[in-house]
Amino acid sequence: MGDCTNRVNLTPVAIDEGRALADTVFGGKERITSYENIPSAVFSTPEGATVGLTEAQARQKYGEDAIKVYKAHFRSTYNSLSGRDEKTMMKLVVEKSSDRVLGAHMVGESAAEIIQGVRSR
Repeated sequence: MGDCTNRVNLTPVAIDEGRALADTVFGGKERITSYENIPSAVFSTPEGATVGLTEAQARQKYGEDAIKVYKAHFRSTYNSLSGRDEKTMMKLVVEKSSDRVLGAHMVGESAAEIIQGVRSR
C-alpha cells in the first residue's frame, strides 16, 4: 500500500495501511492510518532503529521532570548461546505520570525488525 499511495514508503506503514483498508472494507470498522510514530532504521552493522520522540524532544514537549528514561545494554540469547560478544542497547523514553512510552531507540542485531513491534497506535 505505501508504495501505491506514495505517502510513506516503509514496511510498517504499508502493513498498517493494508490493515486499515481491510478493516474498513471487510471488517465494517472505518479506520485510517496514523502517520505519527513511524519506525525508521539504518541498515548498518550494527543496525540502528528508532520510533517516537527522542529524549530531548520529550523533555521539551512534556517538561524536564515529566520524563523517565530507561536504558539497557545486553547480549541477546542468540549471541549468548553462540558465544558471540555482540551487544544490544535499548532506550525507552517514558512519560512518568502515565507510563506511556513516547520513544524507543535501539542499536543492535535485528533492531530494524524489533522496533516495528514497538510502534504505538
